[in-house]
Amino acid sequence: MRISYLLNTLGSTGGFVVLYNFMDQLSSRGHEVFAITPRRAIRWKPGMAKSMLSPKGNKEVEILRRYFKKSAQSLFGRRVVEKAKAIYELRKMTHDLVRHWVPSDITVSTYCMTAYAGYILAERSVPLYHMQHFEEVFFSDMTARLLARNTYNLPLFSIANSSWLQNIIQGFFNKQAYVLNPGIDTDVFKVYADPGSKYIDKKEWTIASYVDETREWKGFGDAAATIKQVRQCLQTKGISVRWKLFGLNPPGDTYGTDFEYCGKIFGADLARFYSKADIVFLPSWYESFPLPPIEAMASGTLVVTTRYGTEDYAFDGINSLVCIPRDIDQMAQKIIYAINNPDISLRMVKKALDTVLMYTWDKRTDALEDIMNEASKEYNIDRYRFFNDLASGRFSEYMHDIFNLDATSTIE
Repeated sequence: MRISYLLNTLGSTGGFVVLYNFMDQLSSRGHEVFAITPRRAIRWKPGMAKSMLSPKGNKEVEILRRYFKKSAQSLFGRRVVEKAKAIYELRKMTHDLVRHWVPSDITVSTYCMTAYAGYILAERSVPLYHMQHFEEVFFSDMTARLLARNTYNLPLFSIANSSWLQNIIQGFFNKQAYVLNPGIDTDVFKVYADPGSKYIDKKEWTIASYVDETREWKGFGDAAATIKQVRQCLQTKGISVRWKLFGLNPPGDTYGTDFEYCGKIFGADLARFYSKADIVFLPSWYESFPLPPIEAMASGTLVVTTRYGTEDYAFDGINSLVCIPRDIDQMAQKIIYAINNPDISLRMVKKALDTVLMYTWDKRTDALEDIMNEASKEYNIDRYRFFNDLASGRFSEYMHDIFNLDATSTIE
């Protein structure tokens, strides 16, 4: 099959990592895959994921950022550009994605603001919408939020990357969605430090966390408050906690507790970082199948994380410790429990290593191909051409059933 992926840019965050790996897998299986951005169409080849995650990809992001800003300012002027930005950028992106689109059997929208282009193209291609978060939460502007929310009502074949997201789409939009969990690279995220040597009675424990102060829902403020409470509780037992952080930028505040910022870490270096820690603590308020917790599981380290969005792979007390978001007391208690019970922690780590075997890219791509094949069988072009046909006065036979009209009837 020929498959086009509609991308708002060529980024390097977790969602792009997932899409690039699926595109690698599909192209290696003989499919003709294209990445469509507002600037160009790229014929995808196996192995391109690695090159797209290099600084070249970040350059593309900056080019597109300037492209949208300059275009909007030239049309509206600087004073009103912020108010007009959401609508104008959507219009511009939709137009340019359609313009660069390569005729395909399947077209995959990958982000809420690319879904409108996918809908326009639905008369010519099976339209899939691969959702990787409930993306309205990314926006503070109400117009942008509503534009994002409306995409869940579009008549596209929806794919949710987690059961949490699927439940939102079904419960609040009364719409069915396939579930397609991402994969992880088990050749990279693997055990580098023997878990058996980590989970013992000892006086110093290392906890690793992700720092991101720009997105409050990542929960870094909650992480700092939790670590502070854990340290206060354990110091009476003579147990110390080293808190190591990774992320794009160091914290801008001290948060009243010590930490060590280890910088930007990716790939095998990140896997080793996870593996050397005793606990990986990731307290997001909500994320739809976040990769860091399951990558840490694959690296042989106990994960303490939160609902919501981790339901597919994180099972409390079995392969991880799962907390209610924003509940500092509960998060602190579970970390202390893990430290006080290293034998139980080790048992959960071993269970987690079994869990990750289900999430190889090969198995996940099998599931994706099944979805594509099923959607292709269910695709009915009349569902998508009706509105344009009606507006332009093209009254075809398929409309007779829609209007319950017998075109051959006569007046007697």
